[in-house]
Amino acid sequence: MELPSLDLNLVVVLHALLEERNVTRAGERVGLSQPGTSAALARLRRHFDDQLLERVGGAYQLTPLAQALRGQLGATLAQLQGVLAAQPRFDPAATDRRFVVACSDSVLAVLGPPLVAAVTREAPSASLDFRSLDARVTTDPLALLRDVDLLVVPRGLFALPDVPSVELYRDRWICATWRGNAAVGDRLSLEDVARARWVMPFQQLLMSSPADAALAALGVDRHCAVRVESFSVLDRLVVGTELLVLFHERLAGELTARDLRVVELPVQLPPITETAWSHPSRRLDPGHRWLVEVVTGVGAGLGQPTASASR
Repeated sequence: MELPSLDLNLVVVLHALLEERNVTRAGERVGLSQPGTSAALARLRRHFDDQLLERVGGAYQLTPLAQALRGQLGATLAQLQGVLAAQPRFDPAATDRRFVVACSDSVLAVLGPPLVAAVTREAPSASLDFRSLDARVTTDPLALLRDVDLLVVPRGLFALPDVPSVELYRDRWICATWRGNAAVGDRLSLEDVARARWVMPFQQLLMSSPADAALAALGVDRHCAVRVESFSVLDRLVVGTELLVLFHERLAGELTARDLRVVELPVQLPPITETAWSHPSRRLDPGHRWLVEVVTGVGAGLGQPTASASR
């Protein structure tokens, strides 16, 4: 296979031009003067036999070919950078690399402490950057994966069969309410689930969680009374109310100490399979492979959830 004879630096300039749609700003982005960027654009136009940028009024617009190229260049450059940055070996004891992990607060509460301990033990000069999830986890997970080393979310939120992933640990859903809530007994019917008012997390971000998908398959939609962008405080918000909550068993601890009781659901919800996902372009990165090995080992060491089932 032969590659077209185009300077790879021009590809970087092309990406900046298509993103900025402005010669001066594109040049500033890649460190070129305005004449240098104009010369690069002229070479690109000759190569593609297309204007790429066309002036319409006082601004530049992308040609159809440029629009198609813009949609591919971001991912292509990310993969190319991964290939060119590949190293034959990785020494965790000597690295000062920063690893970025995107996850929910529930995952951070469970996985964070042992992962921090493992990374600082094996790579004392490395750093961990834990980031909250954003809407891309459901709208464009591949774009999110390009910005982080690992994305830890449950299986079932999206379908990316060709994306590398590894299961870390499993959790279960617990339904609970305030101990003083006399509006429901110890077991709910489907009608009770539909009629109840719930404290729910990330309603706009994770609209098709596996738990709600399982209930929706039975024709039941939960009514959200309180929305909060957190998993770790869900149970505390039902105290003193008739509200119900579904939350992760690993976060439950001793329910009686928080004045809560478990309420049995009419159906068995699917388990929560927390999974680490990574962008395909990171396959050649030995540092990334090391991080995956560490986080997998940490997940395997968590064991089974052991929440109190006190009523």
